[in-house]
Amino acid sequence: MHALVCFAHITAGSTFTTAELHPRAVAALDASPEAYRLPSLRYELSKLRAKGLVEKLPHSRRYRLLPMGYRLCLVFLKLFERIYAPLTAGFLRPVSADTRLQGPRVSELDTLYQRVVEALDRLLQAVGLKAA
Repeated sequence: MHALVCFAHITAGSTFTTAELHPRAVAALDASPEAYRLPSLRYELSKLRAKGLVEKLPHSRRYRLLPMGYRLCLVFLKLFERIYAPLTAGFLRPVSADTRLQGPRVSELDTLYQRVVEALDRLLQAVGLKAA
């Protein structure tokens, strides 16, 4: 999604090929070209096409990101960058001293994040899924 909303393809009439998009996707995923190969990108584009977010131009190897696809990409990227990434950063790289903080010394942001995590755990439990 990050590679799709890149504005580099605007100069090509708002279209792109998988070969043009692949380096941006590799960079966005922080992967190597060997780890994220062109067939993987093509498969993911086919899923986006099936959902009506991307279209393949007839008689061409070019694709176009449709307006609804662009809007959905932006929503998911905003959620990721503003909510999911900060939340997961605390889980993946916790600061050990944080567990020893007493109530009034815990920041409001940490308290709010903890509430979100607990609410998500309750939601997963309510629908019958196990929390990771």
